[in-house]
Order: sequence, then structure tokens, then C-alpha cells
Amino acid sequence: MRQEKIEKDHYYHIFNRGINSDVIFQTEDNKSYFLKLVEKHLMGKVDILAYCLMDNHFHFAIKIVKEESIATQAFSNLFNAYAKAYNKQQNRTGTLFERPYKRIRIQDEDYLKKLILYIHKNPENHNVINNFENYEFSSYKNYLDDSNSIIVTNKSYIINLFNDLENFKYTHSSDLSGFENLTGLNNDTTSNSTTIKSKFYQYIQDLQNTITSKLEAIDSKATFQEDIWKRPEGGGGRTRVIENGNVFEKGGVNISGVHGKLPESMQAYFKVGDVDFFACGLSLVLHPKNPMVPTVHANWRYFEMYDKQGEIIDSWFGGGQDLTPYYLFEEDAIHFHQICKTACDNHNPEFYPKYKARCDEYFYNAHRNEGRGIGGLFFDYCKTSETMTMESWYDFVTEVGDSFLEAYTPIVEKRKDLSYTEAQRNWQEIRRGRYVEFNLVHDKGTLFGLKTNGRIESILMSLPPHVQWVYDHQPETGSEEEKLIEVLKTPKNWI
Repeated sequence: MRQEKIEKDHYYHIFNRGINSDVIFQTEDNKSYFLKLVEKHLMGKVDILAYCLMDNHFHFAIKIVKEESIATQAFSNLFNAYAKAYNKQQNRTGTLFERPYKRIRIQDEDYLKKLILYIHKNPENHNVINNFENYEFSSYKNYLDDSNSIIVTNKSYIINLFNDLENFKYTHSSDLSGFENLTGLNNDTTSNSTTIKSKFYQYIQDLQNTITSKLEAIDSKATFQEDIWKRPEGGGGRTRVIENGNVFEKGGVNISGVHGKLPESMQAYFKVGDVDFFACGLSLVLHPKNPMVPTVHANWRYFEMYDKQGEIIDSWFGGGQDLTPYYLFEEDAIHFHQICKTACDNHNPEFYPKYKARCDEYFYNAHRNEGRGIGGLFFDYCKTSETMTMESWYDFVTEVGDSFLEAYTPIVEKRKDLSYTEAQRNWQEIRRGRYVEFNLVHDKGTLFGLKTNGRIESILMSLPPHVQWVYDHQPETGSEEEKLIEVLKTPKNWI
């Protein structure tokens, strides 16, 4: 492994192990003594962001605050002082640590956040302890209390990276794989899929925060209620629901990451045998109060399946975003589709017409012979091909996700204060009934959630609070309501 140059004001992952993977900390007293030496030799030369001491190796996330020569000498003094004391105690001679010690420059905050998780979860990943939160020789507990420690200098900076302490704890306890080995200390390397998995899960966490903050600002009354949940079979999620606001009557922006044995019903669906799976994604549905503002749905997800040896046998991305108006404003439809097309065109000019057609086909109530809405994008089973790597798909899916607010919120801002009648509100609730029908009869996401023991409240969050089913209701001839129905019967090219 090429050794990074130590430079002032840069962040690094510092790690090493005993020579020939030998034990370097025989007792808890050894670990305590090592930390005292860290404080003696490193403090003032480097800032400690996170640490974990294992029996035969250690990890530190640090920031260099002094010149290269001073910081380098400080590490040398630390390792020499500990090796000398340890050798004397254990009546041994010779080199204790592998040389040179390993260091990786941290290039961005996304990697730093992953590293913090990796370091703190190390004892659990190595099966040293069942719950990493109870491990005494890592910095995790230092973040949860006000005690003075070697991480105190940058404690608030790290908490802010995760937005707040609650999200810091949630991210650590999400029970997701993907942080098993950033260093190669287990004689293997981090696979590309693991990188994709952890990158995408971090992405949807950040996107959830961005979207909910923007929607709260638009509503100006209601805020999102947060509910963190765990799935008994593995994984969990963070549900955020908004209700009874000035703009949004009900809505949810949810993330989840679940894993475990794929249920038999889903094995039959995917035409596979007894396999394990991992799935994560963000799903949102917003039901505005004003019938002039359309309902919107979006979902971006990643899926993996594994054999009994833990090898990936399949992986793919999926997702999309679509609009369900109650009254048709063609300029809004054009705007929404243009944003979708722009996101697609940045990756492949064939994507928009292809995924727009799939959206029209998928979000279709066949039993009613009409579309659920005016479409947008729908894509699934986006796998490695001759033209697209998983990294390429990651870039595409995240660009679509990033485009959501630009596609939807200008429409909300334009229509949310328009006047409406009781009859128009009744029409909205009748059309919401068709939305419910699709979600309960046809939607694959609802099916997957129910058959994998997902959280019912999160799965059915998409259902609106007020709905009507009126027997054989038909809109008046020539009305705005009939205009919408005619468009829903025959998908239209908006751009």
C-alpha cells in the first residue's frame, strides 16, 4: 500500500497491527496505557477525531495540526514508547508493530463519515463484542457524554457532519453492512459493491434531510415527525411523516436499509433459491391539501442478493419520480418532465424516452383503464452492462434524486394558494381513491415491503388521510375533470 505523505491541516486514517498480526494489547491495562501515551505524544500535534483499539490492531481518524516533521516524529515517539514498555512487560524483544504504519488521506467528508462508522463498529465487525456501543476502548461513548477526552477538540465538528447527535447515534445503530473493511487488515479488500452500498445509503440519508427541510420551509406550519425503527430480521429505517400542515395534508419521506434471508415468496418472485438480500432506499409520497397541487411520489433504491458464502450473485438500482395531478396544468406537466429529461440526458439521451414509457406503463390502473397520473420516470433492474458500470448507475440515480426538488417544489409554490371549491375537493378525494387502488393492487414496492416483514406504518404511509369511493362517478362532459381523465387514458408526450 502506498504511504500517504503527512501534511498539516489534512485528515488521515491511521492504522496498524502487530508484526505477523501478533497481539499488541494483552490486557485492558495495555490499552489504557497506550491511550495515555497517545495523549502525551500526539496531543497538540494532531487532533483525534475517532479511535478504536483492538487486541492486534488499532484505528485512528486524525487531523494533522503541526508541520510534517513534528507530526511524524510524534507518531514515532508514540510507537517506540509503547513498544519499549510492552516488550519489557512481556519479556520479549524485537519489532512490535508492522512498519511503516499505514495512513490514508481522507479526501472528503463523505469518506470521513464512513470512516467514523467503520472505526466505532470495528469491535462488532470482528465479533469481539455483540454491541459495539458497549466497547470500552473506542471513542463512540465519548461522543455521547460531556466527559473530557482526547477527541474533545473536534467533537462538535463530527456531530455536525451527521447533522445532530440523534442522527449520529441512528447512523451507527442502523445495523447495515458495508463498513467491514476499509483497510485490508483482514487480507481482503473492500469490494466495489460494498462501496456502492455504503455510498448509496449515506446518499439517501443526506437526501432525506435535504428534502424534509425544504418541505417544512414551504409548509411553514407542520414539521416532520421522525420515527426510527428496526426490523427483527435485520436492518431498519427512519420514517418521517408530515400531517395537517398549511400545504401538505399528509406526506412521508422515508429511508430504510434491510437485510437477511430472502422470504420464500420473494424467492419465487425473483426466481432464485435460498439466498440472502440487502435493500436500501428512499421513498416519498406527498398529498397536498389544495386540489390544485398535485400529489407526488418518488423512490430511489439499491438491491443486492448473496449466496450462502456471502458472495454477491446479483445487484441493481431502481427508482423514479412521477406526478399525480387532480387538475391538469399543462405547464406544470411540461416543467416536471423537462427536469426529468435533463437529468436523464446528462447520462444517456435514450434514458428519458425509455424510462418515461416505462413509467406510463407501470403506473397504470389496468382495472380502470387509466394511468395513475401523468408519469415521469420509472427504472428498475439497472445492472452492470457493456455501457454502464454500477458506479455509472449510481451517478445516474443520484442525479435523478437530486433533481426531485427542482421538479416538484416550483409547482407547489405556484399552486398552493389558489382558491378551490368543495366540489373540487370532493374530486380530489375521489381521485385519491384511484391512487390507493394502485398502491394496494399493483405496486411492487408495497408488495415487497409486506412480504419481507417491513414496517406496516411506513409501507402504508403513502395512503392519503381523506378518500372517497363514489359509485360509478363520471365527470361532467367538457369539464376540467373530464380533461384530466382523457389525458390519463392515453399517455401524452409532454416535451
